[in-house]
Amino acid sequence: MFYLVTILFGVGWILASVIRNYSNKRSPGVEWIGNSLFRVHLLSNFGELLKILLSINIWKFIVGWINYSGTIINQNICENKILNRESKSIVSNLPTIVKEQRIDGNRGVYLNTRSRFILRYFSINQFIKTQSNLIHKRYLTSIIENKIDHAVLRFQMNPWFLTGFSDGEASFIVYVQKSDNVKIGWVTWLAFEINIIDKDLSILKDIMSYFGVGKIYHKSNGSCVYNVRSIEEISVIIAHFDKYPLLTQKQADFLLFKAVFEIIKSKDHLTEKGFHRVLGLKASINKGLSPELKKAFPNIIPIERSQLSCDSKVTEPNWLAGFTTAEGCFLVRIINKPNNNTQILLQFKLCQHIRDEKLFRSIVDFLGCGRVYLNKRSVDFFITKFGDISGILIPLFLKYPVQGVKHFNFLDFVKVAEIKKSNSPLTEENISSIRNIKSGMNYGRS
Repeated sequence: MFYLVTILFGVGWILASVIRNYSNKRSPGVEWIGNSLFRVHLLSNFGELLKILLSINIWKFIVGWINYSGTIINQNICENKILNRESKSIVSNLPTIVKEQRIDGNRGVYLNTRSRFILRYFSINQFIKTQSNLIHKRYLTSIIENKIDHAVLRFQMNPWFLTGFSDGEASFIVYVQKSDNVKIGWVTWLAFEINIIDKDLSILKDIMSYFGVGKIYHKSNGSCVYNVRSIEEISVIIAHFDKYPLLTQKQADFLLFKAVFEIIKSKDHLTEKGFHRVLGLKASINKGLSPELKKAFPNIIPIERSQLSCDSKVTEPNWLAGFTTAEGCFLVRIINKPNNNTQILLQFKLCQHIRDEKLFRSIVDFLGCGRVYLNKRSVDFFITKFGDISGILIPLFLKYPVQGVKHFNFLDFVKVAEIKKSNSPLTEENISSIRNIKSGMNYGRS
């Protein structure tokens, strides 16, 4: 009898292991704490999100799983796996339901009303019934996973395109914050950031794919930001810009940023002397020292940026495509003149700080067309001659395309150029078509 019981117990243990292994194969992203036998019910839209389920000794149901070891009281989620989702509670009849709203589907979480459900980035108190339609948000509402999916990439990022785009949109930031956790009383860290409108999210995904590091965050103000912070990942960014250097005066910011990186890498920023060197470098980057730092360290002398000024020239069409994606404008002007004589003008414009005047003049040399105009604090580059637009500019960007929303503005720009080129004089129907195209460009594009 003893041997029979032992054999049956062994068979049962093997069956339980087989079921457990089969379930783990169906959901490799899930780890269970506790010795529990469970069945897995997967929906077609389920992503490998949940990482650890912590429980107490009450039977409950959670998102399709039956966990016999207890009620789930804490759900921890891998931060870089959070997609476009928000959670809210519906408190009406028992049991309470916490719904997840996300781009790839939804599922319900069934909980005992006496327990508290904790979801990272969202926290619902089930006893407050007025929260049934309330969503608790933090500043960053979602995180795009940094898993590279080559199947959905539409654009193979050219390194010079990336540099050109960074010349327009990237920021090299040195953060310094007061802290009681370090001996010198201040902590220092670095960040490389690109902040753009969420319509151009695809560009950030391509950049993240190119670098293979960093995260993309959606902000609550309708923008998204590509962010790289760890010292190991920052080294990848620096290696790129060493090989494909920035052409605008942002190169000076990069060199100062790189100097701070070397100080942090050697841990000299933890010493008083090294920290003061960091402050001297930070004082010359972007907006310099904050009022708090100026008050705490009044004797810090900024590094002279003039020593780092670059005298670059545009020679790479991919750089110009990237910079245009960041800073360029494709404009259509409709001028109504007397006697029903309507004039259609096409313009291409780039704008930058006046300190990049020499660089803009090199664009004139590179393209063999266009003019530079100086303002009080900025410099503009314009191409207005239709022959230059149709013969030089459009062929260039057809071969080296701009990306994101601006690509669609360029395509509309080309449509107007084709209408104008093939119809002289323009008919009322032509002008009506151009008005319709113009209304959907730039700020008119939904």
